[in-house]
Amino acid sequence: MSKAGTVLVAGTINTDLVGRVRRAPEAGETVTGSSFAIFGGGKGANQAVSCARSGGATVMLGAVGDDDFGAQRLADLRKDGIETGSVAVAAGVASGVALITVEEESGQNRIAYIPGATATVTAEAARAAGEQVRPRVVLATLELPEAARVALFAAAKAHGATVVVNATPEAVGARVHLPVIDVLIVNETEASDLLGYEVGPENAMAAAAGLAAMGPAAIAITLGAAGAVVLTPEGGATLPAPKVTVVDTTGAGDAFCGAVAARLAAGQSVQEAARAGVVAGSLAATKAGAQPSMPTAEEIARMLQTQAT
Repeated sequence: MSKAGTVLVAGTINTDLVGRVRRAPEAGETVTGSSFAIFGGGKGANQAVSCARSGGATVMLGAVGDDDFGAQRLADLRKDGIETGSVAVAAGVASGVALITVEEESGQNRIAYIPGATATVTAEAARAAGEQVRPRVVLATLELPEAARVALFAAAKAHGATVVVNATPEAVGARVHLPVIDVLIVNETEASDLLGYEVGPENAMAAAAGLAAMGPAAIAITLGAAGAVVLTPEGGATLPAPKVTVVDTTGAGDAFCGAVAARLAAGQSVQEAARAGVVAGSLAATKAGAQPSMPTAEEIARMLQTQAT
């Protein structure tokens, strides 16, 4: 299972239950929607699919329940060529689900997620995955239990892997890991939570410097339609996003993360990888659903070429 350039992705494997509405309901309000669909989701699984479609040899670490949702999600991952030997099937536990409301005009979403079986991933399982796979890159959200994350990162460092952390869903959970993170990926809200002040496009580079001072060698802050900023020891860069017609922003950040990890594993610099990540996120926003919207390496390459001309 160990391959040169392998990416080990750690996080949730969910089923997304997606309803499209004219506008999201307020507290206590009922709004009639226009459509409903079920997609494979979970930020970890989304990022694994993005990584695999970007050309990365991808292994998934996580857990599903012994239910229909779990069986289908494993089949989806395998269809994209993702190795699932490090995904546990937890007996008597429900698989993770996300309840997603998407506004039709803006494409903006509101998400409530229930991790389910993800909470059962142990430190022993995470350590074993890191030692058996010996990946070049570990890409992790903050969705696995903290003990599992600590064990995974320790195993990764012991084998010389690059540790990439997407500080989601609750960014403050990244604080304990800051000394071992090589690349920290956050959006504006997550950067704000870690720094204690509001972060936006106008101060994103200064915010990246503030985050770098906490320990990570490289920082990427995604800014939605404004693209992203990247800061490494070699310097900073502002990466504009291509103009696209937004259909659904669900999974755009995950597309960024997976594309970055695949390219880091292929030997690209953080800035080069993030440039492709911005394009991947923009392309993902043009389609409905999280995993169905993850672009391929060819699609990303075509848009990068368009930007260059």
